[in-house]
Amino acid sequence: MPEQKLDPRVRRTRRLLQDALIDLMDRKPYAQITIQDITDLATLNRKTFYLHYETKDHLLYTTTDEILGELFGDAKEASIINPSIDDLQRYIAKRIFEYVIKYKEFFRVMFERKASMNFIQYMKRYITTFYEQKFSRFDDDKLFVHKDVIASYIGSAYVGVIYWWLDNDMPYTPEKMTEQMMELNSRGPIQIIRMYVEEEK
Repeated sequence: MPEQKLDPRVRRTRRLLQDALIDLMDRKPYAQITIQDITDLATLNRKTFYLHYETKDHLLYTTTDEILGELFGDAKEASIINPSIDDLQRYIAKRIFEYVIKYKEFFRVMFERKASMNFIQYMKRYITTFYEQKFSRFDDDKLFVHKDVIASYIGSAYVGVIYWWLDNDMPYTPEKMTEQMMELNSRGPIQIIRMYVEEEK
């Protein structure tokens, strides 16, 4: 059941358990965290935990899926054609960077590989799948690069840039990161460098 349709008490309980897990992952290795640790920090009992989650891994993957599930906001329902591609890309980029700030502790902990899952690959696959769905109606024969390659490239680019951004204490605002991603997406990194080199001559 989508979180927004849950009873507020259930939503609050799950948020307490999720926050406790993320907090604990910042303190010690994931393998050493017990369900008792989670419930103690969340000030809940073990019975309550099992009403919502089967295992610690179930809690981790559910938390990850819920957070990533909100990553694209209204863009999930929007057409790649209407609004314009540029408007849609700007919305997506701005949404992503603002969202990473909102859940920065979660992303920071997960990027540091303090869990049993490979979050970098998990997030890349999530973003790639989003773009594969957006590009599904396009004809590969009419594209210079196959659409699955384009989707994978965009997914890798976003995850790599987000990882760098967090690892460097977010030196640029979400707005600045949005504009830079727009430039990278529209011109490509090599074209940007080529333009600079040609101006230097």
